[in-house]
Amino acid sequence: MIENTVKNTIKEYGLINKKDKVMLGVSGGQDSMCLLYLFHGLREEFAAKRPASSLQLVCVHFNHSLRKEADREESFVKDVCKKLKIKFISDKKDVKSFYKGDSLEQTARNLRLEFFLKCFRQTKIKKIALAHHKDDLVETILMRIIRGTGLKGLRGFSPNSKFRGLNIIRPLIGVNKEDVLQWLKKKKIAYCIDKSNFEDKFFRNNLRLNLMPVLRKLNPCVEDNVYNLARNLSLDYDFIYTFSYNKFQELKRSENKRDVRLDLEGLKKLSQAVFNNVIRVAIEEAKGNLRKIEGRHLSEIRDLVFNRPRGSIVDLPDLFVKKEEKLLIIQTLIL
Repeated sequence: MIENTVKNTIKEYGLINKKDKVMLGVSGGQDSMCLLYLFHGLREEFAAKRPASSLQLVCVHFNHSLRKEADREESFVKDVCKKLKIKFISDKKDVKSFYKGDSLEQTARNLRLEFFLKCFRQTKIKKIALAHHKDDLVETILMRIIRGTGLKGLRGFSPNSKFRGLNIIRPLIGVNKEDVLQWLKKKKIAYCIDKSNFEDKFFRNNLRLNLMPVLRKLNPCVEDNVYNLARNLSLDYDFIYTFSYNKFQELKRSENKRDVRLDLEGLKKLSQAVFNNVIRVAIEEAKGNLRKIEGRHLSEIRDLVFNRPRGSIVDLPDLFVKKEEKLLIIQTLIL
């Protein structure tokens, strides 16, 4: 049963505890409505055993204004929360007005994350549950393979992660999409349908609609195999990341809001794998993320460190890297 899978995931990764306060990111679609009702059931279960240990839930909904149904979906989620006696918070933004030539999907994600952070500041609730499931994880990994990725990208997303102090949990990560649909049908739970999910003009939709059926024909267990790959790689990457982060701390000479400075000679002594990961950590510290940073950029930085003269500069997306006599300076261009 889906309830048991979710409970096992929560227990294995320590995602929630009794008396926890949790925000639920709910769009009104199939996956998020499954999440909403599952957590409503968990709250009732906790309360029945120990009334003082009940979960405190807040539903947060972001209206992207990208489709004509968006306002109706917001009202739908609000009404369901009223019925379930769950506090409801929403915000509305015209995502297209913020679109500056980057991916429209990425623009929407960024605004949604900012909304979650705003709710975090308002409610003081540090934990948010999102409805990403096993199929989402598999699609994410395959997308990254096609675009080109390293060990970190092959992990996909994790059951438990942090973003600017906000703890993001994904209790459905071990659940298949088909399990979600069958559970909603069995429970007679209503949901909204986003018709854009059936258009293959978006990369993820194209992969889901066209590539995944082919892969399932080749191997019906493809989702489980990729999921297990991600879990195993996460263990390896966690070790490598921890080791590399400690090296970064050793080599860091100064850091402020706009740049990170690393000991040049120390960098030259690192193996290539650790070198690349230290540079990734430094870039993430400088600009807050690794978006648009590719393997070729790391190779260019390595060439800068080992082969180019003092004073040389490498321009990268949203930042530049400069070689000085004793330091490598990574400075963000984002104010």
